[in-house]
Amino acid sequence: MAKKVKILKKRKIDWLNHVFNFVAIIIGVYLAFYMNERTKANQDREESIVLMTSLLNDLTYDIETYEEEQIPENEEDQKIIGDVLQLLLVDSLAGNEDQLGRVIELQNYQPSSSTYSSMKSSGKLSLIDDLSLQKELADYYEGAVLESIDRGARQADFLSNELLTWYMDNLDFVDMQVVNEGELIVLRNKLIIYESLIDQKLQYYERVVKDSKKLKIQIESIIESR
Repeated sequence: MAKKVKILKKRKIDWLNHVFNFVAIIIGVYLAFYMNERTKANQDREESIVLMTSLLNDLTYDIETYEEEQIPENEEDQKIIGDVLQLLLVDSLAGNEDQLGRVIELQNYQPSSSTYSSMKSSGKLSLIDDLSLQKELADYYEGAVLESIDRGARQADFLSNELLTWYMDNLDFVDMQVVNEGELIVLRNKLIIYESLIDQKLQYYERVVKDSKKLKIQIESIIESR
């Protein structure tokens, strides 16, 4: 008896459908990455605006403090020292010893750098994609600001180590009378140096204000463009 031979038909592969599915998967993955990147970019942009707004607030406060308080008060201190120096040119305070109490008033200020320091330590300074602004911020906070703080520290050190030492040795604090007239020339020399330290500090205060205003304009321009 003849055996029946079963002929198996080859299954037809739908290549078009496979290609379509493959392309759909590739597009889906791409879109997922694209949406993720867009979301992260939007988050970074929003965070950068928040950080730059905080920088603006710091700069605004610093400018107001310098212009309305620190610079005028230090200029007044210079004037008082100048008046005392005029009296000391004749080696006598001529009953104006009370002026000595005003000479040792100290007006120092440290700009608000917490936002910049936080951005730098956390690596978020890179969120500001304007490289020129990054450089300007570094020059400001790590240059002019630190130098102005250092100038203030030098004045404070001289006040503590030189002027107050002279006061302790030569001034009666109860009656505000000089007990050793022979030391007035020493006081005059010390006040000349002290006034120059205030003047040097004021120059940096004015530079900080100028740089602050320039940074404000840059930051405001970037925020407005986003």
